Amino acid sequence: MVLLNQFGTDMVACLFMVVMLPIVYIYELGTVLPTIHPAHTIGFYLHIVAATYVLATIFGNLFLILRTDTTTHATGVILPSILKKGWRFCSYCEYNAPPRSFHCHQCNKCILKRDHHCVFTGNCVGYANHRYYLSMIVWICLGTLYSNILNFDYTWEVLGGLTWRSLFSMVLPLVSWLFGVTHAFTFYVALVSSLCVIVFFLMVALVVYHSMLISKGQTVFELNHKIKDYNYGWKANITEALGKKLVFSMDQSINTITPPWKWNRLAQGHRS
Repeated sequence: MVLLNQFGTDMVACLFMVVMLPIVYIYELGTVLPTIHPAHTIGFYLHIVAATYVLATIFGNLFLILRTDTTTHATGVILPSILKKGWRFCSYCEYNAPPRSFHCHQCNKCILKRDHHCVFTGNCVGYANHRYYLSMIVWICLGTLYSNILNFDYTWEVLGGLTWRSLFSMVLPLVSWLFGVTHAFTFYVALVSSLCVIVFFLMVALVVYHSMLISKGQTVFELNHKIKDYNYGWKANITEALGKKLVFSMDQSINTITPPWKWNRLAQGHRS
């Protein structure tokens, strides 16, 4: 799978995430943590280990999303030349695609069990990398929650307490800096802190939304078009989408997931 497609939006979004994650990591450990735990103490080192693990897990899942082939050729199965029931012919790729597969115009490929195109990874989320995507957003959610807890007292102390000026700096840090409301360091603190808050709530929404879809056995397309043919019950749906291994593990093979060429048969059996 191509790491990043040629579209500018994907490139900018992915680079933003790749750059900001280490910046937040350095800010938390280099600026905030020493005000909570003195250097070279057990608490200090435990926080370093925890933060490093979270960052490594996020980047590990991002790497797996980028590395994993999500196209209809990923299974190694030769696609049939005769159009089967439930399959569709892709005029762009010029071959028959299995059920739940759609052509992505950003990736310029047919994606197996396509869920959506993620601009922050520059790739589609589909059959082979769905668990890595969910794991990544779960760990970003946990990481930003952890950062917000660390930041709470420090941020308000730097901003001068809970005032209209500090709230303005948190909501619009760039504007407050440009108009001289805050100094450079205060702007840096407000920017990172507000970013952590915004990303946390965004990740909570994404985790809830995609967990709901997985539990119902639906993709984004199927939810929008009210397709419920692949709902086998929440336990079976989770296993079908994420496999039998824990979603939080970075060592996750896809051989426990239902092969796409059996989806039609399973759907028919579920309806009967």
